[in-house]
Amino acid sequence: MSEISKEKEKSILNAARKRFAHYGFSKVTMDEIAGDVEMGKASLYYYFPTKEDLFKAVVVQEQSEFVNNIESLLRKQISAAEKLNEYVEQRLKYFRDLVNLGALSVHSVFDIKSMFKKLFEDFEAQELILLGKIIEEGKSNGEFSNDLSKDFVKIFLHILQGLRFRVVKLLNEHKADEDTYKNLECEMKIATNYLIKGISCK
Repeated sequence: MSEISKEKEKSILNAARKRFAHYGFSKVTMDEIAGDVEMGKASLYYYFPTKEDLFKAVVVQEQSEFVNNIESLLRKQISAAEKLNEYVEQRLKYFRDLVNLGALSVHSVFDIKSMFKKLFEDFEAQELILLGKIIEEGKSNGEFSNDLSKDFVKIFLHILQGLRFRVVKLLNEHKADEDTYKNLECEMKIATNYLIKGISCK
């Protein structure tokens, strides 16, 4: 792909992200996005044949940014416990961005996940690898117990997912307000700190 094509694709993704974040997946049209980037709909379809393809590309972009942020976190000279807490903060930000992109209700989250089932499965696999690296670092430096179950990382992720899903159920057709996210952040931090205490050697 030429540099011009890459820049055009980037412009399309940025315009689409703004549209999805403001109106939600179901209410955005390809005509509107084409208008935002001042190109014909036929040209837009050259880059993204369907709205689902475009939405998927936006979600992949969000996921890639999250993964890059966590990989940067892994290189920080801080404790494994601090990395776990920062991971939770980054994951909450990603969750908020994803909610905004789809204006997710309990119904649309299942529609989108079924549309891009493998995409979400692959992302979860990446998350498990990244979290596993933090846990292994904590075990190797003596922060965390070496007797941890091999399923601990998966259990930790599932606890966080469960807390987030409760918020998704509350969304219905409305976007969450700031108090909703603050409560979720508080619950996630409490759960994370209790889990860290449970596996700590100190």
